[in-house]
Amino acid sequence: MSHNEFGKATDKNQDKDMKQDDKAATKDTTETSKKASSSKRSRRPVRPEGFKEFEALAKGIIEADGSSYYEWLHERHQDIILNFNVSNQKQITNVAKKGE
Repeated sequence: MSHNEFGKATDKNQDKDMKQDDKAATKDTTETSKKASSSKRSRRPVRPEGFKEFEALAKGIIEADGSSYYEWLHERHQDIILNFNVSNQKQITNVAKKGE
């Protein structure tokens, strides 16, 4: 670096230019990461038309019967999981038998 007045002014301008370049690079990186993160986000599944109305009606019917809608829903979820596991178990058994 130079120690005269002209050198100081030049150094200041270089520092200023470097800071502006850093800001531009950071801005570009931020914009790129925003675009990448927005495209990576999984979209929420769209509920079918009339879903809320049917859900409310089903909830009303089940609760009018003295049962809990959420207990009923939980049981349906369990049925799906158990049936899925059973069918996969059968497929795995068949594949294992073929491999013997």
